[in-house]
Amino acid sequence: MIDSIHGEVVRVGADHVALDTGGIAYIAYCPAGTLRECRDGQSILIYVHLIMREDTIQLYGFADPSEREVFRHLLTVGQVGPKLALQVLSALPTSALVEVIASNDVTRLTAIKGIGRKTAERILVDLRDRVGDVPAGGPGIFLTPDEETALRALTSKALGFSPREARQTLERLRGEGLTAEGLVRRALEILGSAR
Repeated sequence: MIDSIHGEVVRVGADHVALDTGGIAYIAYCPAGTLRECRDGQSILIYVHLIMREDTIQLYGFADPSEREVFRHLLTVGQVGPKLALQVLSALPTSALVEVIASNDVTRLTAIKGIGRKTAERILVDLRDRVGDVPAGGPGIFLTPDEETALRALTSKALGFSPREARQTLERLRGEGLTAEGLVRRALEILGSAR
């Protein structure tokens, strides 16, 4: 798996950037925000997502890893492919997209070219549980796969915590580098002492 590419910008296109990494130039399709940060001759680092199919190998590049995570979450939604996911991220920065999902704003999603009402509703339904609470005036947070697993465990019938309190606790533990099992263990310590 390729995590990132560091290289010199050879060319910036309408939807991609070409990076030279010591004699080999890679094309990475990027959202508009990432493309705006690229200048010919500039040395940059982009975080990539690789998609391999029978007939093609494509790289998708992002200025920061959180934007790549949002892209990956969008790809899990039925009828949303990589090109449409890039359009969403080009139209809405990550924090705005989280607000749209948290507020169930179909109108803002359908304003994006290529997204009809059904696709917008599907994005909202499929991603609603993956976004954290939106702090006042601040960006929301998409949960990582380990955090999602821990959230499901904490809100199961066996443990019985509410989704809100479990999610808030997991967000407090972000940055500790814990696995899903470690997150559940630490969250139980915190939530158990609060009761």
